[in-house]
Amino acid sequence: MAHRPVVGTGISFTAVAAGTATTSFAIKSPYLRITPRSAGVHVSVSQTAVTPSVGEGDYYIPSGTSETLSMSRYSQRIIAITQANGCVLTCPEGQQMPFNVGNYVTLIGANDVNYDNKITHALVTKVDNNSSQYDGTWQTKLTLDVDTSGITTAFTFTEANGDVTLYSSARLAAKTDGASTDVNIIQVQTTGEA
Repeated sequence: MAHRPVVGTGISFTAVAAGTATTSFAIKSPYLRITPRSAGVHVSVSQTAVTPSVGEGDYYIPSGTSETLSMSRYSQRIIAITQANGCVLTCPEGQQMPFNVGNYVTLIGANDVNYDNKITHALVTKVDNNSSQYDGTWQTKLTLDVDTSGITTAFTFTEANGDVTLYSSARLAAKTDGASTDVNIIQVQTTGEA
């Protein structure tokens, strides 16, 4: 199977016997390539936890080998963000939010980097896929457990920042059987060809 790395998605970290979690990452591909360097690791990927747990019953990858695990990848273009504690994100008219309550998400591409920084591995607390006929609002909305009220620049949607995207996000946890090891992960695209 051939792999194409997704640029900018690589993370290296040290796994220990007690377990270690990565920083959060936006899921840009449904496939995650994991390579433990000097010791085997048990791994788990979570899209619904701030700190994922890992144990000896989780997926095992021997040292010096690589495995490719699949993840659920969702994304949605965003056209509005409120400045509030419990901010609300709006998607374009005619589209629905692909996320569920309890998912974690990461924003990329806002006109003010403060939105990207605040909305990193943020918890989805409400999904409103119902358009409102009484006030003419036809876009669906998503509420996050994030406080954007301190951002002084209002989010504005223009063609220049038309690629503002909300991605599902995850964290990977790894646990060794003893000695610590470096672990490299990267998101990849795959083909069925060798």
